[in-house]
Amino acid sequence: MSSDARLGGDGTIGSLENVPAECYDILRHPVRLRLLEVLGCRQTRPSLSELATELAERPTGTPASTRHEVRVSLVHNHLPRLEEFDIVDWDDDGIGLVDDPPVRPADLSVLLEFCERENATTLLETLVDPVRMRLLSVLDGRDPPLSVDALAAQLSGPDSEPFDRPERAKIALSHSHLPAIADIGVISYDHDSRLITQYETEIFVSDSNN
Repeated sequence: MSSDARLGGDGTIGSLENVPAECYDILRHPVRLRLLEVLGCRQTRPSLSELATELAERPTGTPASTRHEVRVSLVHNHLPRLEEFDIVDWDDDGIGLVDDPPVRPADLSVLLEFCERENATTLLETLVDPVRMRLLSVLDGRDPPLSVDALAAQLSGPDSEPFDRPERAKIALSHSHLPAIADIGVISYDHDSRLITQYETEIFVSDSNN
């Protein structure tokens, strides 16, 4: 893996541009991301026990769990949520991705890198949001400092969701998105000058083939 390859700096969401916004919520947990990674690599449908064993051995940035604890979380949390969004199918014969799922494991390489970090859950819960991921891809193509006005202009437009006007974007950025991202140390944001003064450019890592 390369440590200097990141989200595209052209204002897109990188590999997440193919993920429907309504699916972001279920991608905020490292176990679900690892689960999709495992299923994406398997040619056959693993049993629940096989899947729990493999997930228990993979890093998720959370305290280590036993196979039994992972199995319980799969049955009562992760698999039902993924099934609800028509991403996985599971029965007594095993677990697998549905045909043409709305979320494909190949699109999740950016998020899977978060799972390697000790604060994976916090990163995912804070950053996996359509506005924040697009915001970070814009920052990735710019050198700080960057003003809120300039950032809002790039995130808004007649065909841009959810901000059709820069004024709406500035309010949301100043009062919600930028403070939340600053709280986890990905950016430094000065409330008085309304400038983003630092950006952790190595937060995103992608395949070395890119």
